[in-house]
Amino acid sequence: MSKKRKLKKKAAILIGVVVFFIIYFISFKIGLNMEKDKSEVPKKVETETEDNRSLMTQIKEKKKIYVSDKNVENIKIEEDMWNEIKFFFSEFKKVRNTTSYEAIYEGYSDDGIKFSTDLNFFRVYTVNKEEYYKVPIDSKNSFKKLLDESIYTSFDLLSHYKDWKEVTITYGKETKKVHRWKFDDLAHKMISKRVVGKVQPEKSKERSDYNFSINIKGENFAVKVDTMGKDYVKVTSKKTVSYYEVHTSLFDYLKNEIFEIGKK
Repeated sequence: MSKKRKLKKKAAILIGVVVFFIIYFISFKIGLNMEKDKSEVPKKVETETEDNRSLMTQIKEKKKIYVSDKNVENIKIEEDMWNEIKFFFSEFKKVRNTTSYEAIYEGYSDDGIKFSTDLNFFRVYTVNKEEYYKVPIDSKNSFKKLLDESIYTSFDLLSHYKDWKEVTITYGKETKKVHRWKFDDLAHKMISKRVVGKVQPEKSKERSDYNFSINIKGENFAVKVDTMGKDYVKVTSKKTVSYYEVHTSLFDYLKNEIFEIGKK
């Protein structure tokens, strides 16, 4: 009896081992097939479709625009100003080319579309493509005025403190000169919220007990910033003027740190 039990036990062990290897082999085979199926699934390839619209149409849709002239470079213009400039584009007529062209203003969007103008023609271009448009004669002066205004009354110009040569600040009859090592402090306090109209800032100035004037001179430009109460400023350069709503940090800095009003 004991011999038969041992034989049955050995047979059961042998059968168990055989079954284990059969199951293992089947599982291994299934795993290989699954991996093969995965590898054969074609990967989705994303390709960028070429924008076949005109460059003028594309540049109109851009939000971040930088403009340069012979005096200053890469000034980010306010979105409201850019919207006004775009109104002129509807008057421009596309032409094939121009034989005589020397850019006075140059600009670009944040994704590489460039443009320039000599005020007679407007050129839009990329590495592979370019378009020319004729600027109407009766729009030339107003177009130039708006470009100058967009550059020289831009808040971004005020942040380029490394281009400043001299800064003075006036309160009443007192004028203080700002040292060069404090230019960055002043620039960082001038934070714009948005472009606004004239009425509200002028009313704010009338109500304010304290108003300050900042005169900034650069290599080839001069800008005056007048506070209009705590929340607004008037930016003037040559004959161009813009009004901005600003953070109160500039007013507080001028009142408390520069002139130390209330500390005396």
